[in-house]
Amino acid sequence: MDKICQNYKNSLYLGLSKIGKCLSSEKRIEILDLLVQGSKTVESISNETGMSIANTSRHLQILKDGNLVVCEKKGNYVVYEIANTQIIDLVYLLIGVGEQQLADIQRIHSEFNDSCMKIRPITLEQAYEMAKNKETLIIDLRPADEFNSSHIENAINIPMKNLEENLKNLPQNKEIIVYCRGRNCAYANLASKLLNDNGFHAYSLNQSYYDWQKYDNF
Repeated sequence: MDKICQNYKNSLYLGLSKIGKCLSSEKRIEILDLLVQGSKTVESISNETGMSIANTSRHLQILKDGNLVVCEKKGNYVVYEIANTQIIDLVYLLIGVGEQQLADIQRIHSEFNDSCMKIRPITLEQAYEMAKNKETLIIDLRPADEFNSSHIENAINIPMKNLEENLKNLPQNKEIIVYCRGRNCAYANLASKLLNDNGFHAYSLNQSYYDWQKYDNF
């Protein structure tokens, strides 16, 4: 009887260890964080993560074996996406636990924030209240495909790489909130600094659309 029970538990934990394997690589976690924003091709993921196509495909196969992602052939491209909303919750739970439990993560956040002068960090609650004022301009810094997948209501899309060339088109008499992919993305702080250095009144929201949506539904 004990042998049967032990074999049963061993089989279950072996299955669960596939999830652990998926989360044991910083690049696979980065890929999951990217796919939370929306579906992407192998080529796009490779470009975003700075990995070769071969390495990207290898990591994606491990994530697929763990049933954390699914893929579909579209023309000449293979498109990957998060398997279901539980995986999104898992990714953000992992980020949250890391921030709470690991001093190194807290230090990295703190040192980066200190290095970005002229930023005005803003909480999710503060941003939500400011967004009720239609005069507040919200800028989504993500690539167009992620913005088109989902975004904060009334936000406009100016990808980070295009922000500087678009400064002349932005109103200087409005308060601006900038956001990107969330707490593991540096762009919100950098964009806020760029805007404030150029005479704008910008706030950095280091939260993702997913965080906003959860707060909106709370």
